[in-house]
Amino acid sequence: MRIVSTAAAGFQRGWNNRHFSQHNLQNVLKYWDGGHSMKQYLTAIIEDDPEYSRYLEECLRRYGTEHDCTFQVRTFGRAEAFLESVQGRYDLVFMDVELGDGWMNGIEAARALRKKGSMAMLFFITNMPQYAPSGYDVDAIDYCIKPINYRSLSVKLDKALRILANRSGIPVRIRVKDGLRVVSSSDIRYIEVMGHDLMYHTEDEVITAYGGLKEKEESLSGQSFARCSASVLVNLRYVDGLYGDEVSVGSERIRIGRSRKKEFMTKLNEYLGG
Repeated sequence: MRIVSTAAAGFQRGWNNRHFSQHNLQNVLKYWDGGHSMKQYLTAIIEDDPEYSRYLEECLRRYGTEHDCTFQVRTFGRAEAFLESVQGRYDLVFMDVELGDGWMNGIEAARALRKKGSMAMLFFITNMPQYAPSGYDVDAIDYCIKPINYRSLSVKLDKALRILANRSGIPVRIRVKDGLRVVSSSDIRYIEVMGHDLMYHTEDEVITAYGGLKEKEESLSGQSFARCSASVLVNLRYVDGLYGDEVSVGSERIRIGRSRKKEFMTKLNEYLGG
C-alpha cells in the first residue's frame, strides 16, 4: 500500500468530494507548494532471474537519487503471483517476457493485467527483440533489452514519468469572487480570457476567476497545455481533431491564431509522440 502523509490523505478525500474545509485546504496547499515534493511510484518487477531483478532495483534507486523521486518496488518470480497482487495500483510494471516458471509468460500476463483495468506504465524485459510487435496490443510503453543499460533505461523512465504526471495532473488554485477553488489540471479542457477574467472550462463546469493567462500558462508548464491564440490556452489531452485553422476540443472548435499556429502544432506533435 502506498504511504501518504496526512495532508495528502486530506487532499484525496477533499478531491473526491470537490470540497475542502479551511483546515484541509491549508494542508493541501502546503503539501503541493513543495513541503512534500518527492514523488513515489509503486513499481512491480516480474523477473525469474534474481540477479536481473536486483540489478533493475539498483537502477531504479540510482534514477530516484538523480531525479528526486522514489520507487516502492515489489518483485515477483512468477506472473501468477504478480497478478494476484494487482488489487493494489501499480504505476510502473517491468515484465520479463520469457518467464521460466509457471504456466504464463510475460505477454500473456500483460494481457491479463490490462483485463484487470490496470493503466500502469508497462515495460517488457527481453533478450529477444522479435517480441516487440506483441507489445502493441497491451499498450507497452517500451522494451528493455538485456543486458539492460542504465542510460537507456533512464530515458525510458523520463518518458513514462512524464506520462504519469500528465495523466494525474496537478492541483490548480483558482481565485474566484467568493474565495478559492482547487481543481486538477487534468480536468481543465481549456482556459480563455474573457474581458478582465479567466474562464476555466472543465469537464463539469465553467469557472470564472481573476488572473492573467500568461502567469497561468507559466504555472502549468509541463502539464501539456499550449496556447492556440493570444486568449486561449488548451489542454492537449482533450484535442481530438484539427480542421483548417481550428482545433477541436470535445464538442467545441477553437480558432488557432496565425502567430501561434507553428508553436501550437509543434507542441501538439510532441505530445502525440511525433
